Amino acid sequence: MNVPLNRAFEWISQDLQPFILGFLVLTAFTRFFYILWPKLIVFKQVPYEDRLNNPFKRLWNTIRIAIFQSKMFKDTKSGLMHALIFWGFLVLLARALWFFFIGFFPLAELSAGVFEIFYTGVKDTFILFVILATSYALYRRSIARPKRLTLSIEGIVILVLILLIMISDILFDAGWLARNPQLSLHGIWIGSLIAPMLLVFSSDTIIQLHNLAYWVHVVCILYFLTLLPRSKHLHIITSIPNVFFSRVPNSGNGLHRIDFNNEKQESYGISNIEEFSWKNLLDFHSCTECGRCDVVCPALESGKPLSPKQLTIDLRDHLNIKTPYLINDSLKPNNAPLLLGEVINDETLWSCTTCGACEEECPVMIEYVNKVVNLRRGLVLMENRYPKELSKAFKSLETQSNPWGFGSNTRGDWAKGLNIKVWDKYNPTEYLYFVGCNGSFDDRGKKIAISVVNSLKSAGVDFSILGKDEGCTGDPARRAGNEYLFDMLASKNAELFKEKSVVKIVTHCPHCFNSLKNEYAEFGVELDVIHHSELLEHLIKEGKTIGEQKTSGNIVYHDSCYLGRHNEVYDAPRTVAARSSESGKVLDVEASRERGTCCGAGGGRFLMEETGTRMSHQRIDQLLESNPDTIAVSCPFCVLMLEDGLKAKNLQDKVKVRDISELANEL
Repeated sequence: MNVPLNRAFEWISQDLQPFILGFLVLTAFTRFFYILWPKLIVFKQVPYEDRLNNPFKRLWNTIRIAIFQSKMFKDTKSGLMHALIFWGFLVLLARALWFFFIGFFPLAELSAGVFEIFYTGVKDTFILFVILATSYALYRRSIARPKRLTLSIEGIVILVLILLIMISDILFDAGWLARNPQLSLHGIWIGSLIAPMLLVFSSDTIIQLHNLAYWVHVVCILYFLTLLPRSKHLHIITSIPNVFFSRVPNSGNGLHRIDFNNEKQESYGISNIEEFSWKNLLDFHSCTECGRCDVVCPALESGKPLSPKQLTIDLRDHLNIKTPYLINDSLKPNNAPLLLGEVINDETLWSCTTCGACEEECPVMIEYVNKVVNLRRGLVLMENRYPKELSKAFKSLETQSNPWGFGSNTRGDWAKGLNIKVWDKYNPTEYLYFVGCNGSFDDRGKKIAISVVNSLKSAGVDFSILGKDEGCTGDPARRAGNEYLFDMLASKNAELFKEKSVVKIVTHCPHCFNSLKNEYAEFGVELDVIHHSELLEHLIKEGKTIGEQKTSGNIVYHDSCYLGRHNEVYDAPRTVAARSSESGKVLDVEASRERGTCCGAGGGRFLMEETGTRMSHQRIDQLLESNPDTIAVSCPFCVLMLEDGLKAKNLQDKVKVRDISELANEL
């Protein structure tokens, strides 16, 4: 290359570079905020939701889940791939800032201090990791194509951009070392390996390669930035705050009481996209479309029209469509689809068991259960639209305080002849045993209730029941979207608890347990609620006897969703089951504990007809992999569903389903 042209390049690189870079940065950031700004305005307009409680728990969750990527490693290969790219992003963030710094100040010299040498060494190591991880990601998207992934050209473009950023970083360092062979920068180990290869080129060519690497690097970063606001890759910005603002463990399902006495409130539940809270909107924009939620969804697996991933995508896309109209009242949407019934089909919402498996699996802590229930509230309270089977259940809950229509005055009949105390506020027992609708009225449930009573009596626990004064907690009404009915039932129970000075409650139904423990505080009553598995475990550790019978053969334990995932009680029921086993052991299948599969009864589904493959049959197939003689359970609804699954396979005589209290107190 001739001398004048060389000087021209040098003049551009040193004198015009800051202006060219400034123009590119200004253009990229202008586009970025131009697209992002309407989204931010909508965030300010939608309902507020307090997500600032328990800041230290939130911070730990963020470190554990967002920074250390703990949930990603449930799928080892793809988890490691994503984690390496994410960690590389964090490490290389400082490097990216340095690139822009030297762009605006081209005469700045490369420092070679101890920290810089250490950082560049770590940086080069992560560049190698990111290249390997990105290459594997390209292979998965272009060749392997896992079913759970949303495959798109955009995803390929992003991965190619990441590769270009990594390669240009290496070439930049190699070019610098080739131009300055007198420098000894031991930290730049990849560049040191490449630099000698560049010496075959002329010094002018090396300069051009060095400059080219710089501009490829910054242009790819800026182009990457412009792609974020309109793509799923916005999660790069939103995922960490989404994890921080997610629900803290053991805090319920994020469902809150509706003030039905507020005359200014015009709608109940969610019928329009703008009625979601700001945290819900953050969820929509944090979805990576990885499909992990779909893999574990029992409804989707059984052929129901529910894909948690697609639900989030549909809500996000609908939000994006409506955003211009939400921020400008003068605009009138033309033929905008209705949220309920068009964007989200009714059958999609009624397919959900609210088991929370999707939430447990989501690496960025997207919440699904509260959205589904709030949308059901919109259907029931605003549209008066719900499965016909629920009509009778709602009426029975309203008039008899149970979903099956049994007379409320017969609620305590199951306990006749058992010599059980009835709660007396002037002479209270240590615990109130809250039996629940299933234990009070269902024939199979009554057997479980009697076994619980026998266990408590054997251990000398001081307890009593409410008898006919007990009412349904309202859980099936709330999960089915009838918040008004839930409010009525919960208010009545809360007043009863306060009137009778009830504080400590033990219950064997996880749904009653979850509702009383996590949802009754909003009704002005503070309860100390314990599941019978937790109490029995405590009694065992104290050396108390909870029953003499021992169960032979293999025992496998099935986790109830509302005891396990929703309240993180995993060890207590296993301890009780193991205590009642002749071998002292309880088996687990692969889908256990936080990854346990739902039986299909939750979310009010036990009140509705099920089409297609039954979820209970799916779960039975999983549990049978352990070749069990007994399936131990700690939920009366799980007992019913799993027994139904065994009957369908004609295995009811070979494999028994038992509540953990029944294992030691078989009738």
